[in-house]
Amino acid sequence: MLFDLMTLVEYLTSFPENHSFESNTLLIAGNSIPELTKEAAEFCRQHSTITQIIFAGGIGHGTLPLIDSIRAHGPKLQLPDWEYKSEAEITSALFEVYYPEHNLTFYLDKESTNTGENARFSRDLFLQKARPKNFWLLQDPLLQLRTHVTLVKEWGLPRKAIQPLPLEQPVLIDYDQAPRFANPVMNQWWRNDYFLSLVIGEIRRLQDNQEGYGPKGTGFIPHIDVPEEVVISYQRCQQMLKQDIRKS
Repeated sequence: MLFDLMTLVEYLTSFPENHSFESNTLLIAGNSIPELTKEAAEFCRQHSTITQIIFAGGIGHGTLPLIDSIRAHGPKLQLPDWEYKSEAEITSALFEVYYPEHNLTFYLDKESTNTGENARFSRDLFLQKARPKNFWLLQDPLLQLRTHVTLVKEWGLPRKAIQPLPLEQPVLIDYDQAPRFANPVMNQWWRNDYFLSLVIGEIRRLQDNQEGYGPKGTGFIPHIDVPEEVVISYQRCQQMLKQDIRKS
């Protein structure tokens, strides 16, 4: 089963790099990994062309894991009643901790509760003529592919207009009741049930069939040709997921 999980992780977290890509905008989608916000802050520090950040995320499935992760591994965050704050508010406050001297403009979508709303609500923060024509994307690596294509659909942009930040790709090297990665820091990024739910559930959602999110299913995302070997690995892994806690 390890090979199949490795196949799914590699597929979900791979993306074409574009070394000539430039944009003045970064969109940080709601996720539960504070280390990613730290890396985004460092990326912005090194890329002065970025002048604005969109923080997308209300209170959703990743909010409590995000709070738990910050408490366990992140810096001390002084945010009154932060258990009741949106992911956008928490992540933007976390960004300020990592990059306090920034001179960036923040836009916050505090209402969205799922990926589709992340895309629509962040888009609607701007008047149509003022919307960015391209932007960098930061998201949980396991959710990155579906977030990317959802943004493409809702923003009406070509896929190459949205570029994931070129961060280290997770490489799964073992699985025994919990995932282990080549970079051991990543072992803390997902609790086991959440990891399985994302890795296996995301393949279900990406497929264009009655159970998926493509045009033949819910229509949330455009058609994606999921490779046959990925689908086969997904089918073998389904037995590991007793309940998909990310059904919607």
